[in-house]
Amino acid sequence: MAVGYFGGVVFTTSDKKILSFHNFQLSASGSWGEHKRNGKKSKWEFMGADSESVSFTIELDANYGVKPRAELEKLIEYVEKGKVSPLVIGGKNIGSGRWRAIKLSSSWGHIMSGGELVKASVTLTLGEYA
Repeated sequence: MAVGYFGGVVFTTSDKKILSFHNFQLSASGSWGEHKRNGKKSKWEFMGADSESVSFTIELDANYGVKPRAELEKLIEYVEKGKVSPLVIGGKNIGSGRWRAIKLSSSWGHIMSGGELVKASVTLTLGEYA
């Protein structure tokens, strides 16, 4: 069953494949301008919403039908080439619906002889693309 997707990375859980995420964090903030006044307290003006950001950890495990190296390389390409893609979870767009991959860090948990990556954990940070 499909959980969602970011571009070409489809999060899914089935008896043949599990590619999911955890520790999903969404951040939203507003921008305020300060107007200093001589001898008085500052006045504040709401300038608008800042872009939202999300971060989450993806588990890539060959034991669950995933090709960790291929998925990792796909995500690295998103970061390094500035690709913008929708982020959809549970059939619903998150935020404005378009996100840019800002940062990726990975931890390689298990490597077989010959350098085959069997298990990795990837933390991905996305920024809303307005």
